[in-house]
Amino acid sequence: MSELALSDQEVIDLTHYRRAAEQLRALREMGVPATRLHDNTVRVLRMHLIHPATMPAAPAPVRKSARK
Repeated sequence: MSELALSDQEVIDLTHYRRAAEQLRALREMGVPATRLHDNTVRVLRMHLIHPATMPAAPAPVRKSARK
């Protein structure tokens, strides 16, 4: 059974960055949820890459009323 979270090297391979801030920005742009841990490493759960449909949906657009 594989680990629940990606290893540090797997996060680097996925984002092509070594710094946590850059990794988080790249993951956010990809739509992958990630968190920064207290030791300044980025944690990504493997399930968000295997089953992307389990990620939360984007908020619905706000529509303006046709009334004036």
